[in-house]
Amino acid sequence: MLLPRRDFIRLLSVGTAAVWAPARLRAAPGSTMSELLAQLATAEQRGVYYLQDSLKITSQDPAALKVHSSLTDPTRYGRRREGWALDAGLVGSATWATLRDRPMLGNRSQLAQFSFRSTQTGVTPGDHGLIEMRLCRGTTLEDIPVRVRIENGAFYILSLNVDKLLAGDRAKPVVMMKPGTVYTLTVLLFQKAVYARLTGADVPAGAIELVVTDRRRFIPGFPGFGLRTNPQATRGGLEIFDWRVTPVGPATNCRLGVIGDSITAGIDGEPEAESYVHRATQSLGQAFVLNTGSGGSSTTLDLGRFPFEIAPFRPAIVWIEGGTNDIGTGVKAAIAFQNMQKQAALITWGGRAVFSTVPPRVLPTPAHYAELTELNRLIRASGRPIVDRHALVVDPAEPRHIRADFCHTDGIHITRSGQALIAQEAARLFKSLSLNL
Repeated sequence: MLLPRRDFIRLLSVGTAAVWAPARLRAAPGSTMSELLAQLATAEQRGVYYLQDSLKITSQDPAALKVHSSLTDPTRYGRRREGWALDAGLVGSATWATLRDRPMLGNRSQLAQFSFRSTQTGVTPGDHGLIEMRLCRGTTLEDIPVRVRIENGAFYILSLNVDKLLAGDRAKPVVMMKPGTVYTLTVLLFQKAVYARLTGADVPAGAIELVVTDRRRFIPGFPGFGLRTNPQATRGGLEIFDWRVTPVGPATNCRLGVIGDSITAGIDGEPEAESYVHRATQSLGQAFVLNTGSGGSSTTLDLGRFPFEIAPFRPAIVWIEGGTNDIGTGVKAAIAFQNMQKQAALITWGGRAVFSTVPPRVLPTPAHYAELTELNRLIRASGRPIVDRHALVVDPAEPRHIRADFCHTDGIHITRSGQALIAQEAARLFKSLSLNL
């Protein structure tokens, strides 16, 4: 049953008993996820709801979904009395649903969950097909978005674009998926890690947790789910219900929150602690980083996700970056700057907006370079405190480029030494703002 919003925190298994935690997110004692959740809050807890859908035909807030299916008969899948269902006994039944018509989250700090069950009969024990959760998109073979699966009882995480196993064992079943048994899949994205947790009555010890400790990419995308039933089943199907997605952030002492693109997100394939956002956050005495930087994001996307990913956690300082992808895709400087100003206007809790200039980058035409120069002029003239990333890393001999010792091979992203320099300047600026931190 989907609880009212005011009552919802999170259903997780403690041992073999399922409980609704009334005041704090919880997982089984001693798990990695539980240690994090004990110190994080959700946007839902702060009264901001991104996605909360029972997936039933009676849902109070039904999300618009984009559905892809190999089935030609749409009556064989969709919302029903018990949830979103897919009929069994069909060849080529793979069906996927993706959220649409809501702001796209950055997929760096969020918690997602749904419950599911099989009602299929006439199948080998455990051979109930596929349930999948997706939390972001992929654009290249190197992207590692979240694709968490329970397939014929096996529990594992794959990359989205290729079948690369990131965690778990796709050949070893861990649950029998007995017909009618309810299971709950919970996935936490935090910093560069992925935590996936499966609970249910016949799950060993009540819960199994998988961890991907580091990801290369932070690609914005809509959450979704997928199902594939057993074509040999005589009746029944698969059902998903009580679907929720909510951003997460520090439960207390949120002194700094940051929003932007992949430069903000941190260095691909390198430790979170090496990023300038992490270092600047630590300099303020904040233990948990609220970095919502996301690869490929634009100031338009940032404006849409700001009320969900930044505002609920009320940072004393809101560091607004972005602009790199706007300029790279031909967006005018005035539009990008306007989007940054609109984000600052959403700070209604007494926090202080800080802007960043856009670092040099490889661009296709002189007109693009002119727009980057104009955006930085607008940012510097805004009257707001700024971290002048451009001035810190620019090559004096070639102002269109980042200094060689600060520049990654792509000509856009910044090396560890450059990150350290930006962090040092940001820490100096933040401490000069005379805020009650």
